[in-house]
Amino acid sequence: MRHDMRKSGSQEIISLEEYLDRRQKIKEKESKKEQRKTEKSPAWMWAELYV
Repeated sequence: MRHDMRKSGSQEIISLEEYLDRRQKIKEKESKKEQRKTEKSPAWMWAELYV
């Protein structure tokens, strides 16, 4: 596996480890966004009014 990064045209060549690390970070960001959406959904806002 290569750990060095090179440009090939407009695409970047990265190692498999680097790719997996980037994908994991993207998934973590997406899951955090989903958690925020459920916390701020209108159903939760209405539920808070009745508590």
